Amino acid sequence: MITTKAANQHKKPAPAPESVYIHIPFCTHKCAFCDFAAFAGLSHMEDEYTEVLGSELQSRLSLAKRPRLKTVFFGGGTPGLMSTKNLGRIMETLRSLTDFAPDVEISLETTPHAITAEKAKFWLEAGLNRLSIGIESLLDEELTAIGRDHSVAEALAGIEIAVASGMGDISLDFMYGLPTQNLASFAATLDRAIELSRRWPAINHFSAYCLELSPNSALKSRFPDGDAAYPQDDEQVAMYHQLVDKLAAAGFEQYEVSNFARPGHQSRHNMTYWLNLPYYAFGVGAHRYVDGVRSSNTRSFMKYLRDPLQDDQMEIIDAEMQTKEALMLGLRMLKGVDLAAFAADYGVDLLTLRSKEIAMMEAEGLIELSDGKLGLTQKGVPISNSIIATLI
Repeated sequence: MITTKAANQHKKPAPAPESVYIHIPFCTHKCAFCDFAAFAGLSHMEDEYTEVLGSELQSRLSLAKRPRLKTVFFGGGTPGLMSTKNLGRIMETLRSLTDFAPDVEISLETTPHAITAEKAKFWLEAGLNRLSIGIESLLDEELTAIGRDHSVAEALAGIEIAVASGMGDISLDFMYGLPTQNLASFAATLDRAIELSRRWPAINHFSAYCLELSPNSALKSRFPDGDAAYPQDDEQVAMYHQLVDKLAAAGFEQYEVSNFARPGHQSRHNMTYWLNLPYYAFGVGAHRYVDGVRSSNTRSFMKYLRDPLQDDQMEIIDAEMQTKEALMLGLRMLKGVDLAAFAADYGVDLLTLRSKEIAMMEAEGLIELSDGKLGLTQKGVPISNSIIATLI
């Protein structure tokens, strides 16, 4: 374990947060794979939620010295469902309490069928400049299998509306390892997505995550663990490599294990997480990292409405944990961990401390050392968790 005296005594000073995450929990339908604080059937409480969220923003941000924000991210749930009135109220409150950098990135997650021409026009006028559209698959049978409530036709229509609105940065989000999915069907989804990006250059980012289910996931009621409908482990690995190869050939650079972008279009908000930087977060179930402390709001919708300032969990990140998190998150970045910078920031010389383990995994082709950086190889990415555990 990383428990050197240097690591315990050397804690990197926390900079002021420059990013904000805002959680919007409303959905038309709770997907069978979803484990987030997302709720269907509560849209009638949107006004009340917006009021309480505004009070949380006011209370927490008034304690800070008027932050200057580089990124804002509306996640969910389905923020795209929120009325323009209430989204506008949140943006007004945020602008009154913070300063936005001239090139601030303001992202919003949405399902494709929540996109309308009127909403897209408002989003742009309100300052939003990046959409993350949850597509998951471009095959209707796979969407049905995972309990998604949109069709491929609705997905294509929503994307077209977003493009036509003038939104300049659009990310499409997909999943693999889905029940009923196989290597050929995932290739079909990827090929169609790439064709869309060629037709509409505003689609300049893809995220693709392997399905991971929580123990109580509703999807397990239809497809229990071990069900033959799930792709086998080796096929999931093949899907990952297919993903990397196809997107690279289409001009999309893999900059994080699950994220691909045309040059200059990486998600700057998500880079905040991967670089282990602090950030504010607001809303039910939201997790923040401020002044060396990770804390989260309750996941209970009604408890949050009663007391939005009561932290559900809190953890002080000491020097040792900060070092481990920096290594874990850094290795998710395809450029790897800069060893000299890591030693300067955290007081740990990985090459000395983990020389045996690094040499062994390098010989197996799982990691590589290049230009002073330690990174995962494509062979190592599918087993990144075990590699990171070994190094930590």
